[in-house]
Amino acid sequence: MEDISIRKRRLTDDGGIPIAAEHAATNSASPRPFQPPSNKRQFIGSSSPAQSNPIKDDTEAMTPAEEVLHNFQKEAIWRQMQEYKRENARAQETIETLKKSQADYESHLSTISIYWEQFLDDLKMLMARVNLKFEPEDLILKDGTSFASFLLNGPEQTAERKEIKDITEDPSVKESGAVRQLSEEHTKLEELYKKGQSNIDQLQAKCHDFTEQVLRLRNELEMTRNRLQETADELDDSKERLRRVEKSFDRERSKLVQAVSSGSVFGENYNGGASASTTPGLNEGGKDSDATKEELLQFRELARTRLVELDEMKMHRIQLKNEVDALRLQLTQLPDERIQDSAQYKTLLVQMQYVRNDADHYRNEATKLRADLDELHASRRKFMDNLEMEEKTRRATLEAELKKLENDISRVRDSRDKFQQMYEARCTKDDYEMQQNQEIRKIANTRKDRILALTTDIHRLQTMLAAKTGDREAFAFYLRGPTDKQLLDDMRNKLKAAEDQIQRLTLEVEAAHEAATQARELEAALASEKLLKLQVEELTKRLTRWEALLGEDQLDDAVKGLMAKIQQHEQTIQQLELRVQAHEAVQTPLVNELHTVATAWAQLEEATSRKVIDLAQKEDLIYKLLSDKTRQESKCALLIRAKDASANMTAVLKRQSDMQMDQIRRLEDRERNLNNQVATLEREQATLHSSVTVHKGKLQEFTAQNSAFKEKFARQEERLAELQTLLKERTEHYEHEAHARKRSQEEAEMLRRKVEEHSKQETSSAESEAAKQAARYLKLLKCPACDVNFKSHVILRCMHVFCKSCMDNQMEYRQRKCPTCRENFGAKDVKEIYL
Repeated sequence: MEDISIRKRRLTDDGGIPIAAEHAATNSASPRPFQPPSNKRQFIGSSSPAQSNPIKDDTEAMTPAEEVLHNFQKEAIWRQMQEYKRENARAQETIETLKKSQADYESHLSTISIYWEQFLDDLKMLMARVNLKFEPEDLILKDGTSFASFLLNGPEQTAERKEIKDITEDPSVKESGAVRQLSEEHTKLEELYKKGQSNIDQLQAKCHDFTEQVLRLRNELEMTRNRLQETADELDDSKERLRRVEKSFDRERSKLVQAVSSGSVFGENYNGGASASTTPGLNEGGKDSDATKEELLQFRELARTRLVELDEMKMHRIQLKNEVDALRLQLTQLPDERIQDSAQYKTLLVQMQYVRNDADHYRNEATKLRADLDELHASRRKFMDNLEMEEKTRRATLEAELKKLENDISRVRDSRDKFQQMYEARCTKDDYEMQQNQEIRKIANTRKDRILALTTDIHRLQTMLAAKTGDREAFAFYLRGPTDKQLLDDMRNKLKAAEDQIQRLTLEVEAAHEAATQARELEAALASEKLLKLQVEELTKRLTRWEALLGEDQLDDAVKGLMAKIQQHEQTIQQLELRVQAHEAVQTPLVNELHTVATAWAQLEEATSRKVIDLAQKEDLIYKLLSDKTRQESKCALLIRAKDASANMTAVLKRQSDMQMDQIRRLEDRERNLNNQVATLEREQATLHSSVTVHKGKLQEFTAQNSAFKEKFARQEERLAELQTLLKERTEHYEHEAHARKRSQEEAEMLRRKVEEHSKQETSSAESEAAKQAARYLKLLKCPACDVNFKSHVILRCMHVFCKSCMDNQMEYRQRKCPTCRENFGAKDVKEIYL
């Protein structure tokens, strides 16, 4: 902005120098003609009575050919300025389009940076999922192979792991390829952005230059307009002065005014009264003849001097007319040398050269900008084609990946459904088997309670049998048996040993052990029976021995008592034997029942052990299935996450593709608009070319007309020279004739005056009346306010006439009133008149 203001000041200073110089020249030398800064010229004469001469504008006396050329120059300058404006508008449009493209590129870069950040976040999430914590030494296995090779070539790598590996590896490879493509695209976009920024900077610099030049041209145009306005004002002032000079000249030509001013009518020393007559006929009554003779001689000398002055004024007037004609001719037809020597022509020539150079420079810049714009269009089309190809290939690859992921997800979903069905079937079967096992356990518990009840009944019956038989050892044994602590400990130890043996031995060993326990019980019963039999035999032997020792008679009483006791005991023994037999008879079915219960119990124990083993196997299978379920659930969760990630990626890529398609459509619309603009500009250029050809033809016609007009002008100049010489001769002849006519008129006037003097001598009363009438007429011509000066200004409101001094005095007051009628008037109501 400072440069622009400096240039403005320079232009105004440079433009103001010739005007100031010309004004100084006019002030220093007033007789020289005044030259305004425009093509119009004025003339101010010398300080003579005929000081101002008529001046005319050159446009009024301009020939039609010159008017056509002048209008053509104006139109050419106007068209050039319009061309500059259009070029500036085009430059502004290109700058705006480049700014819009810059904004689009910046938005594209921001979207790419957003996707880049999102992609890095996804990579971080994928890396966070694979959380492997190990030491560097753990990578080497015992056989020397690396952990990575083991993972890659492990023997336990199933088909599912391979599929998971393919699913996890392919996106990483594709993501790395996408990262590379995005980085390359990012670098390309940065290069294009830098190039577009440099182009924008260049265009902005050019736009600043254009704006400065436009401002400079506007300032020059404003200066020229100011100069034209000043010259127009000066022309109006010169016309006003010319009008006034012409009116004063006409007043000087008036005979009455000359007679009044010279004193030939009322006397030389007339002061406004009627008693100051200078004629000798009027002074006869009061003066002598000597005074009249002297006065007559003075008048003759005065007439001679005035005649000489009139001759000189006549010659001077002829010269002034010739000069006025020459100046008018010069004003109408200025010579080319004088125009070329003028300062305005030189400044305009320099400005025209400067503007022409600027126009050439701007035209070259415009061509360069058009070439750059074409290159930018080509690069943009190429970039858009590459972008569309990349977008199509990327979309195809992403669709293929999406289809593959959908197939993998469908396959995993099928396997999950199959495992779910298997798990549900296994759960239902396990529930059914658990119900069966619970029922079997209930049956086994009831049978076990029944067996315990039967064993307690057997033990009770055995104790009762031992009590009835009187076998103390057996009774003590039965009493000690199930309730004795040592026996319980022994039985518990045996039970533990038996349980240990049960785990190692088969069901047959358990059955044999039960058979052995039953055999031992039978042997114990047989042993007790043998003991009783031995006791009976011993008692019988003792009884026989006592009978032998004591005899039957001695022993009758005692023996009878003993015999009775023995019989009783025998009866009891018999009863007991019967009971034993009954018990043995009852024992055998009980033993058989016990054997059957033991076998059933063994079978039940075998079934329960088998069920327990099956249950353990099934629980292991359930645990295995649960682990498979958790693993499949984790796999499904990973696959669902991968699916969600792929869905998000597809949504992002779809959004990106939609945005890219919208951007492509916008760019296509913009390209279409630019193509339409280019087509319109080409049509305008074609029309301009056609108009240029038309103007060239017109210019040729005008040059031909100009040459014809020049020839005609030369002939007219020759004829004008002849006419000027003829005019000079005729003006001289006219002046001589006019002078002779004036002399004759003066002589006729003198003769008339003599006749009047004679008649006045006869009629003196008539003379006094004529003098009074002349005084009255003179009074009518003088101002009514001061009665000194002649009337020169009129008030339009009341139409009263006054002199200039009186009107100036009235104009000085704020409230202006007519001195005669006291009516208010304004400055616009006063006009100058000439009587």
